[in-house]
Amino acid sequence: MATLTGNKVKDTYTSLLKLDTNGLTSTLKSIEDGAGVVSAIKLSTNTVEVDGTLSFTAAPATDAAELTVLLVDSSNNVVKRELSTVAFTGTASTFFANPMFVLRPTAYALVDTPATPSMVGVNNNSTTASYIFNDASNTHLQTSSTTAGAITVERSGAIKIEVNFILEISTQNTDVTIRVYRKPAGGSAAAIETVVRTNVATGVMAVGFSLFTHCAADEDIYYQIGKNTGGGGTLNTNSTFTVTKLD
Repeated sequence: MATLTGNKVKDTYTSLLKLDTNGLTSTLKSIEDGAGVVSAIKLSTNTVEVDGTLSFTAAPATDAAELTVLLVDSSNNVVKRELSTVAFTGTASTFFANPMFVLRPTAYALVDTPATPSMVGVNNNSTTASYIFNDASNTHLQTSSTTAGAITVERSGAIKIEVNFILEISTQNTDVTIRVYRKPAGGSAAAIETVVRTNVATGVMAVGFSLFTHCAADEDIYYQIGKNTGGGGTLNTNSTFTVTKLD
């Protein structure tokens, strides 16, 4: 029906749109026809709500310069946001997931002269192996080819070193020495930090600490652990020595 002119109300009221209750207020009300069939639109004095698909007969015009976009928030409200030109350049964002090498030792009995235990091979699917995360191609971290038990930092940058050792002390008054070293490519090793636990009683003991430093490319990071003469103990295989690349 194109027009209401000349038509009786009883024949045309079902074509009229109205609120489901009288009066427009700040509360959303459904828009329905004269027969009470509810539409996909709700209306209040300050909000329009669409309960269904919002579509256009023809696609809106494209504007290559406009940076304002409409988004839907967590409450399904349409909100405006201003974006930078980077959002439309087509260049993928690059996120740096920190490479991490978790080195786990084999069972190791402490000796008088601090030394580096052998490491367990890398296997991310094992509960007892060493692990490498976020660096499958060893671009940043890998096992050293020149220093036994060391982790080579392939690219220069800041790193975090984490020592988490579990020791089983078998002799009363054992002194435990832990040294963390750095060794530049072609250079000599130098201690970054030395930690000594003295007069340790028998039983299980945990030693943990963290260090932050900057490494040159191809620098080796490793540790040595030892005991005093007359002392005794072993380094538990659940111990870990972790290097994380921070940048």
